[in-house]
Amino acid sequence: MKKLLFFALCTLLLAPCCVRAQAVTYHPWDNVLAVASNPQRVVWGEARFQMNSLFAALDTELAPMVNFRRSPQSQFYAGGGVAFGFVSHFVDDAPLLKGYFLSVGTRVHPLVQVPQVGVAFELSPYTAEDFRSGRFRAWLGVTYQFGRKVPVLSR
Repeated sequence: MKKLLFFALCTLLLAPCCVRAQAVTYHPWDNVLAVASNPQRVVWGEARFQMNSLFAALDTELAPMVNFRRSPQSQFYAGGGVAFGFVSHFVDDAPLLKGYFLSVGTRVHPLVQVPQVGVAFELSPYTAEDFRSGRFRAWLGVTYQFGRKVPVLSR
């Protein structure tokens, strides 16, 4: 168990360097860890990993996003994506595809002294792969963007 925790910690610390991630977001109430490409660009992508479940029930979501409004301190975006159950597919022969979702959200970086730290809020309707069930998700999280420079403020 200690080896697994050590491996997970090393992976989380080294993953941004290896996959060239530009931002990491953690949604504490939903235990979702998201790794994104540069969210300051017009089009960017995000991979989300569910962290609060049994090992065989962990889901992974892949989502392309489009910014439709950007400023130095905030951005508003929308996108959609697909949820996969890679672990349950290999362990329990469950279907690989879990469902689909849409996302509309904002990322705000209110601290001028620490512009890398921000708050993310997202609304995301989700449906199962057969479209028979679903849920409406609201996520609030803390985000850190690597390499983000201090915005220039005009006086």
